[in-house]
Amino acid sequence: MIKRFLVMTAALIIFYIGIIQLQLFLSERREARGGSAVPGPEIEDPFHRVYSFSFSKYTTAGDKEIEIEGDSADVFARNVILKNVIAKAYAEESPVTITADTGEIDKATSRVRLEKNVVATTETGTRLLTEALDIFPAKKILDTALEAEVKRDNINVEGTGAQGDSRLKKVKFKKNVTVIVKNPESESKTPTVITCDGPLVVNYDENLARFTENVLAVDERGKIRADVMDVYYNKETRRVSKMVAMGNVVVDNPDGHQTLSDNVIYLAEEGRIILGGDAEALYKEGTKSVETGF
Repeated sequence: MIKRFLVMTAALIIFYIGIIQLQLFLSERREARGGSAVPGPEIEDPFHRVYSFSFSKYTTAGDKEIEIEGDSADVFARNVILKNVIAKAYAEESPVTITADTGEIDKATSRVRLEKNVVATTETGTRLLTEALDIFPAKKILDTALEAEVKRDNINVEGTGAQGDSRLKKVKFKKNVTVIVKNPESESKTPTVITCDGPLVVNYDENLARFTENVLAVDERGKIRADVMDVYYNKETRRVSKMVAMGNVVVDNPDGHQTLSDNVIYLAEEGRIILGGDAEALYKEGTKSVETGF
């Protein structure tokens, strides 16, 4: 009985040794063909980690395009992944400083993508806030497809999708736009609120914003609706100074009357309206033609 047990044990040992040798043989053949001896997840790009990362890119003329710093960077073959990013995008002598929780540099295109708590700030105090921002250093463009907010002085602009130059002097919001202008000298403290389907283009150098598609402007003295509206901002008084509304303009007065016109100029600081083109007033008791000012 014992002899039979020993024979069976020896046979099992020889069997297992044969299995191991077969596995080793197959592994060597896979390696010879360029395969992996040990199956598992494929690693596309080996990388190394760098702490206190710093990177600068220059134009062919020697001007700095962008400067990026991060607490750490994982350097891959195709890109660089950053944490706690501070980036400076240069346009002439005035860079915009951008902070974010994470970032990525595409080595092939030099595009920089920043994500999570992204805040871009200019030297003049303009701030852009969003959750993801693409920087194209050579084109000097900042771009996001997500919801974005731009704050400057007492003006707050919100919309979905935004694109601006590296100094945020001119910003285009793509759709679903809301602009709030707080009137610091108004007794009622009621802000001017302007909405549109978009796009909206804000030119901060010229203190001008052009709204398009289903524009609605509301302040304490009434409402103006139009297809297109140019809004001018007085930088000294920090208030809306003038609105030029064009196309299917409807003015709603606080007394419940309406005025319809092709074009309207609203002098906000004076509270005066100048009608243009065909116009008519809708009173509670009927309709009346109105003489236009231009």
